[in-house]
Amino acid sequence: MKPIIFLLGGVLVLVCGGRVSAVNGPPLQQFQEDINGAVASVRQSVVTVTARKKSTSATGETLWYESIGSGFFVDDRGFILTNYHVVEEAKEITVTLWRSGRNEFQAQVAHADQALDLSLLKIDAMETFPVVEFGNSDTIETGDWAISIGSPFGFEHTVSLGIISDLHRDLRIERLTYKDMIQTDAVINEGNSGGPLVNILGKVIGVGTAIYAPDGTYTGLGFAIPINSAKHFFTRITGAVRVALAAPTGQTGNKEPINLNKRMPNDALHRTFSDCTTCHTITTKMTVSLKAKMNHEMVGACDTCHIFVNDKVATGPVTVANTTLAMPPAGADQLAGLYTNIILKLAMITLVISIVFTMMGVGGGFLYVPILLSCGLGFHTAVTTSLVMLTAAQISGLYIFFRSGLVDVNMAVRLGVPTMVGAFVGGMVSEHFNVNFLVILFAATMFFAAYIMIQDQTQLEGAGKSLPRSPWVWQRDFMGYAYCFDMMVATPLTFGIGFLGGLLGLAGGWLNIPLMVILFGVPMKIAIATSSLMVPATGFAGLLGHSVLGHFEIKLALSLSLITIIGAQIGSRISVKTDSNLLRFIFAFVMSLVGLWMILMVL
Repeated sequence: MKPIIFLLGGVLVLVCGGRVSAVNGPPLQQFQEDINGAVASVRQSVVTVTARKKSTSATGETLWYESIGSGFFVDDRGFILTNYHVVEEAKEITVTLWRSGRNEFQAQVAHADQALDLSLLKIDAMETFPVVEFGNSDTIETGDWAISIGSPFGFEHTVSLGIISDLHRDLRIERLTYKDMIQTDAVINEGNSGGPLVNILGKVIGVGTAIYAPDGTYTGLGFAIPINSAKHFFTRITGAVRVALAAPTGQTGNKEPINLNKRMPNDALHRTFSDCTTCHTITTKMTVSLKAKMNHEMVGACDTCHIFVNDKVATGPVTVANTTLAMPPAGADQLAGLYTNIILKLAMITLVISIVFTMMGVGGGFLYVPILLSCGLGFHTAVTTSLVMLTAAQISGLYIFFRSGLVDVNMAVRLGVPTMVGAFVGGMVSEHFNVNFLVILFAATMFFAAYIMIQDQTQLEGAGKSLPRSPWVWQRDFMGYAYCFDMMVATPLTFGIGFLGGLLGLAGGWLNIPLMVILFGVPMKIAIATSSLMVPATGFAGLLGHSVLGHFEIKLALSLSLITIIGAQIGSRISVKTDSNLLRFIFAFVMSLVGLWMILMVL
């Protein structure tokens, strides 16, 4: 009997165990699939952000290091959200995508707010990018699953799983107060800053920002900025996402619904401090500690937009997860070695370019910039270095052209002023244009310049173009040549040439010379010599415009400029002794090659 009982008991155990397994198996499998799906849906939109920065050592040496963080696409036009501290004071910013093929892009800061610890980056490319799907951080609850994706310590696209530990946490980091933060135990380490915190549906609910680390190691206390707060920051630029903040029922009028946890009363939408209720419908009051400094002045009836509490704002050794040292203290020597290699590599080609383009009266920036980029320099560094080089070269060669008597100073002033203004404006607004589009447009101008320069110059000399009954026609007799300018035509054209050159860090000579020859009938040698005066002035104006956005390394720029000065001396001497027709064909040939090269660069 007992064996039968034991046998039946064993069968029951197996059956029950099978049922438990059958019951528990599918939910666990579904949970795993949910996690896999959430990660897959957002991972393509996450990027690694590498910000190159410099500091000064105690001995005065320049030390370079990299701040490595994360970010994610919030707009398919190339807008990336990350933390402010990741890219703060960055000289160059590179983003790396999770894909094969071309996956590295230079980025610029399109919008930044230190108080919110948020920055919006923009990369220029003729393609659309995968955008994350946004969740609603106002509806999450403690205990919800949370997934952190980023590049901790440079390990790209690392995924960690945790839960929402708490909500509405206030903490202070380096004298900044972070309010209404999401607390999570999903692992956030150095390099996770700016990466998305997503729910189990793959929707972004926060921006990983900081950890609480008394001893500098992970403690399970991570903090993220709620995505609804971040939306108010970046939609002012992208306009792509609207936050659904429904006003309380029964209220009417044109007041803008506002959650004050996400937008301060004294932001850009307010000209002066005022009672918030005069222009906003308050949907969520901001919680303010009586023991913490308010982030705006006491205005109006403050209790209409604030809830005052006696809770202390959390303080302590909070570590911002952003920076990994890319170079040891000997980094300055390594950087000097990098620049030495660049100088040695480019010495001969820079000399040749300087000779050829000084012969043609143009700066040569359209070759300097791509060559410097190919050596690993960032866009703004390459542009400003190029402008220093071509300005120095043209000033050097100018003496030879002046001595030849071929420089028409009067014409240079009349055409140079609008060109300089255009170059300055173009340099300042360059980051707002798609770089690939500009390269293609610039290549088209190269082919156009080449085409008009191979025309028969004898049919162009003295054949200046002007509008009927134009009051601004300027007759010119110089060095035995007669030509005329219609300043109503020349002024907008030269401004446009300068603007286009300023966008790409050039000096405008590649189009100014054809303009003088084809439209105004200026002899080729006079056009080249006069352009040699306009180019350094225009290049300097473009440099001022770009200096607002980028930086250049003075040692590298001066070293390469010395080479261009030597080349300019040789090129200017050759130019004044060379037949004009030969110069025209050299000009056309080189412009065609550069135009073809630029087209190939973007294919």
